[in-house]
Amino acid sequence: MRINNLISFTYILCAAAIIAIGRIYDERLELLGLNFSVFISGFFILLSCIMIISIRSIKLTSTRALFYMFLCIILFSPILWGFYDFIDYGIEKYLNFSILIIPLLLIILEKFSYNDINNFFNILIWFIVVLALVSFSIVQESNERLSVFGGGPIIFARWMLIGIFILFFTNKYKKRKLSWLLMCMFFVLSLAAGSKGPILALLMTFSIYFFLNFQKLIIKIFAIIIILFSFTQFIDNSFSDKLFRLGKTERLITNDNTSTNIRIQFIERSVELATCYPFGVGIGNWQAYCNKEKPYHLLKHEYPHNLVLEVLSELGFIGGILFLLVLCKVLYFTYFRMVFYSFSKDSFYPLLFYLQLFLIFTALFSGDLNDSRLLFVILAMSLIHKPLIKPD
Repeated sequence: MRINNLISFTYILCAAAIIAIGRIYDERLELLGLNFSVFISGFFILLSCIMIISIRSIKLTSTRALFYMFLCIILFSPILWGFYDFIDYGIEKYLNFSILIIPLLLIILEKFSYNDINNFFNILIWFIVVLALVSFSIVQESNERLSVFGGGPIIFARWMLIGIFILFFTNKYKKRKLSWLLMCMFFVLSLAAGSKGPILALLMTFSIYFFLNFQKLIIKIFAIIIILFSFTQFIDNSFSDKLFRLGKTERLITNDNTSTNIRIQFIERSVELATCYPFGVGIGNWQAYCNKEKPYHLLKHEYPHNLVLEVLSELGFIGGILFLLVLCKVLYFTYFRMVFYSFSKDSFYPLLFYLQLFLIFTALFSGDLNDSRLLFVILAMSLIHKPLIKPD
């Protein structure tokens, strides 16, 4: 029994590392002539094989079946490369997702329990804390957009805000004063990244949270409004100036519409591409075929910074509709379980539901299929057959 627990914990530790790294080979993890990403990936793949072999049966519901169907579409998507071109970016994205993430999703669905989910989020929050502490030395020496370990500022901001969700919606964490200090730190650092998308996704998610819990939170809401109003009235100007000089915080309040205009253009080009190629053009081919359709208006971006548009244009209308069905059905399923098990203070469904919303919103603003790997992990966790409430 102890051996099984040790294997399970080691696998969860490797899974958290893989989700953080996101690829089989990462040149950023080169140290003393060794690339640790290759070692971690190889060990993770070996453990995944052991875990998959131990699965004795697959439990299917209508929502699980849709989820598995969508994963099969991704797995067999290289068929489209037989009709269209393929590029290194597409191959890399497909391999990273199909070799690392899809096996992890299968194991989560069929093998994970409450304790496994608890261990996973414990490890993840420690990773985010380390990421935040490392970022302090960077943000004090630079006024550039904050990013750490080679990741972009959007990814960094997303990790900081994920940390807020884990601390806020996990019962054992939100009772501690240190957790509230960490949440403040994560929020300030996410501002320093200067990325509007994750901050907007955070505001949208908590707006839904306040709407669904308005009667319970009405007094707290008014208290927060009064505190924020007092804070803005009595805050020292020098402090506010320092805050807006932190990283690229001032970028959040500038009236630069460049990012918005580009994303509107991405929507138009993606819809045009999906209309011309209703069965998709293959993973990674969005840029090439957008430019092929309009060679006089070339795009330099490799993906449309919107996961739904990416799936729709690269995997076709079938893949796009199936993906939307999966998102809607899993959200509804998680919300239903969150309400049904609301009597349990240690239920993971509030965290999973609001984290799903946040990750869906961020996936609509930025990132590609591989960048959205944590979203798929959270979707799989939400569909675990056994209720994710603390065992008696």
